[in-house]
Amino acid sequence: MYILKSIRKVLGVRWSGDGFVSKFRSVQKLIDHLWWRKSGSPRSVTGYCWVLSSFCSWAKCSPDDIVCKSREELETLVQTFLDEVNRRSRKRGLSARYVNNIRACLITFFRVNGFNRENNKELRVQGYHQPPRVRNRDEYVPSLEEACRMAERAGSIRNRAIIRTLYSTGLRNAALRAIRVGDVLKEIEAGYENLMIKVEPEWNKRIPGACKNNIPYYTFTSAQATRDIKEMLKRRKGIFGSISEDEPLFISLGSLRSRRKPLSPRELEEIVKNAAREADIKDWKLVKPHSLRKVFESVLRSPMIDGDRMDPKDQEFLMGHVLQGSQEAYYDWTKIDKMRKQFGKLCFEPTTSPEVRNLDLIKQIARIFGLDADEIKAKREEELGRKLTIKEEIDMLQTIIKSKLNAQGKNGEQKVIRKEELQTYLDKGWKFLSVIDENTVIVQNASQDSINIDFEISKLFMDNQDKEKVDKDFNSNDTQKDSFKG
Repeated sequence: MYILKSIRKVLGVRWSGDGFVSKFRSVQKLIDHLWWRKSGSPRSVTGYCWVLSSFCSWAKCSPDDIVCKSREELETLVQTFLDEVNRRSRKRGLSARYVNNIRACLITFFRVNGFNRENNKELRVQGYHQPPRVRNRDEYVPSLEEACRMAERAGSIRNRAIIRTLYSTGLRNAALRAIRVGDVLKEIEAGYENLMIKVEPEWNKRIPGACKNNIPYYTFTSAQATRDIKEMLKRRKGIFGSISEDEPLFISLGSLRSRRKPLSPRELEEIVKNAAREADIKDWKLVKPHSLRKVFESVLRSPMIDGDRMDPKDQEFLMGHVLQGSQEAYYDWTKIDKMRKQFGKLCFEPTTSPEVRNLDLIKQIARIFGLDADEIKAKREEELGRKLTIKEEIDMLQTIIKSKLNAQGKNGEQKVIRKEELQTYLDKGWKFLSVIDENTVIVQNASQDSINIDFEISKLFMDNQDKEKVDKDFNSNDTQKDSFKG
C-alpha cells in the first residue's frame, strides 16, 4: 500500500481501465515499454515505478526534468544514488542483487527516453560485484517431514489446506491467493484425487503477479491437500449455506461476511510462520511461503513411489518455468491426464517413524467407525489448551475405538498377536481391538455383528496381494458374503 501511494504521489501513476497511466510523459514511455513490449505484468510496472519514484525523491526532481539533463550529469547522479543504496545494503550483507536490480530499472527508464545505444547516449554506470551463493535475506527451507508437520499443526482446516497446497503445488504467494472456488470445483465434482490448478495470465487481473511473466502453466494438489480443500469447502458451506464460484478459495478471516476478500500477502506469511513455529522449527521466522515452493521442487527432483524419476521437462513446467532453448517449442504440455498420472506417483509423505505410521493407521481405522480423528484431536487440544503429542493422540484414538468395539459385542478373552496372525484369528470369530505397535495388535472374542468391521480393518494390515485375494473370495462366495453382512 505504501509503495502504491508513493508512485502515485511522485510519478502521478494510477490505474485506468486497461492499464497504468501517468501525468509525466517520460514515465508513460516506461509504462508503455513494460506493458506492450515486455511481459505486461502489473507487478513489474509497480516495481519499476517504485525504483524510479525513490530516485526522483532522492534527486528532488520530477521525472520529466531529469531526462532533460545531459548524459554526464545523469551518469554522476545515478552512480551517486546507487553508491548510497549499496552502502545501506552492505549493512545487511554482501549481496549486491538489490542494488544491481535498481541499476537495471533506471537504465531501462533512461533508455526508453532517448539514452540508448542507437544514438550513442547509453548511460555508463558501473554495476556491483555479486558474490556467489550470498543473500542478504536469510531463509529456511523446511524438509518434507517438517512441511508435513507444519500442515498438521497449522490450526484451522483452512490453514492446513493452505500449507499442504503450497508445498504440493509449488504455487507462488500471489498465485495461491488468486485461486477461486470455480478453479477447482469441476475437478472436485469429477472426483479427481489430484486437483489441477491452471494458472493463467488473466489471474493478474485478480492479483498482480499471480501469473509471473504471463507464463501459463498448471500444477496439481496432493491427495491429502485435496482432502483438506474438500473438508474446508464442506465446512464453509455448512456455515454460509452456499459457495459461489467466483469467491476466493482461501478467504481472509476479515471477510467472513462478504467472502470476496482473498488473503493478503501479510496474512499468508503469518499463516506460514505460525505453522512453522507450531511445528517446532528452530528458524521458524525465516520460513516464508516461497520456502514451501522449494519443498515442492525437492519433491519433484526426488524418486517417485515406483522408484522412477519425473522427466526434467515436466519438472520445470510444473514449477511454472520456461524451458531452455528449443525445448519450449517442442514440449507438449497438453496431455493433462498423463501429467496427472505422473504427478500421482510423487511422494509427498516423508519416510516416517513407526509411531507416526501407527497414528496414520489408527486414523484410517477411526474412519471405518465414522470418526473424524482431526476433529476429535482439535476438541481435545481446545480442552487442554495445548497441542497433543503423537503418543497422546494415539492413546486417545485407541481408547475411543476400543469403546466403540466393546459397545458392539460382549467382552471376552483378549490376546496379543502379531499382525500376520490377524486374519487367522478373524476367521475364527475373534475381532480386532487395538494396535500396540507396527507389528503387534490386540484381538478379542467377537460377536457376529462386528465381523464386517473386523474384515475392513484387517484389509489395512494386508499387502496388496492379500487384499486382492480376500476381495475376490468375498465377492465370489455368496455364503461368505451373507455371513459378513451378519
